[in-house]
Amino acid sequence: MEESADGGGPKADRIALLVIFLALLAFTLALVAFSFPAGVYAVYSGKLSSSFTAGTALRPYFWIGPAVQFAPFWVSAGVLFAVLIATYVAFFAYSLRQQEGVVRAVSKSMKEGFGALTSSPFLVVIISIGFLNFTAAIIDALISSTGTPIGGPTGDPLELFIGFTYSPLVEEFGFRVLLIGVVAFILSLSRPFKDALSALWRPSRAIEGLAVGSGASIIIWVATGCSAVTFGACHVVCGGNTWDIGKLPEAAYGGLVLGYLYVKYGFHVAVLAHWGVDFFGSVYAFFGQAAFGIPSTSATTEYIGQYLVDFDLLFLFGLASFLVVVYLGARRFLRGRAGESPSDFNHLPEGGDVRP
Repeated sequence: MEESADGGGPKADRIALLVIFLALLAFTLALVAFSFPAGVYAVYSGKLSSSFTAGTALRPYFWIGPAVQFAPFWVSAGVLFAVLIATYVAFFAYSLRQQEGVVRAVSKSMKEGFGALTSSPFLVVIISIGFLNFTAAIIDALISSTGTPIGGPTGDPLELFIGFTYSPLVEEFGFRVLLIGVVAFILSLSRPFKDALSALWRPSRAIEGLAVGSGASIIIWVATGCSAVTFGACHVVCGGNTWDIGKLPEAAYGGLVLGYLYVKYGFHVAVLAHWGVDFFGSVYAFFGQAAFGIPSTSATTEYIGQYLVDFDLLFLFGLASFLVVVYLGARRFLRGRAGESPSDFNHLPEGGDVRP
């Protein structure tokens, strides 16, 4: 039988595995697509909360590292939600337009293997959502098994849902852009100013053309690690008694993954991966409460849409994404050890050049 281009076994077996993975990805994409109207209904139906409505005035806030800064103005929850949804849709559309399209990336994967999927930033986002949710759930399960409390947000359901929708954008700005991007910007000041600004969006631009292990590269990855630790600690210290100490390992790990995505692929990819945990990971629970009166906090009688998302991100697409990422990472490591170019993982230029 013909061998696969990426050395992953007979071609027929590789294609079969790809087809299974792509079927799970398509199912997840359908859930992602329907999550937007589900969220809109939950917020604007007026049925999710009797005390907190779309017309309730909110004061936007921003994270500056571990410090929170409130904006000098107020806006209704409904307007804020609309702006956030428009932003996430725009980020998804932008990722679809970058580098190679989804169809071409899938077509290439049939010839070259799973690594070709990473040539589409949009597919990187979806795979990252599955990978991050799966691994975070495993970490939380291990922490819980030790008896260490993790905690969780409580309060008015509509207020919580607005918070879950808001946090991916402001937290990625506060913990990634300000703690990593600014460092990359400073390191790029010797380059044209336009390039330095682009490093704020994608910090790997600051180290393009430099040798692996260069001083600038080390500084950026140290900043990424510091950002992750700060992000994890702030969940416990700055969370207003929402999270307990058991949240620290999972949040710090999540910060590390999101930091990597930000550095390599850009701000929008990190935001959308974070969106996949906070918004996508909970939207159907809030929709179920608004539409059918099923408590969003229910773990035994949760709405079928939320059940499908949980099952998909833990046992189906989440597990499959974890295996794909481990496979690609292992191949990159082995090729690096053998002195070969890790092309499977580098369909994007080093640093994830995702210009349109």
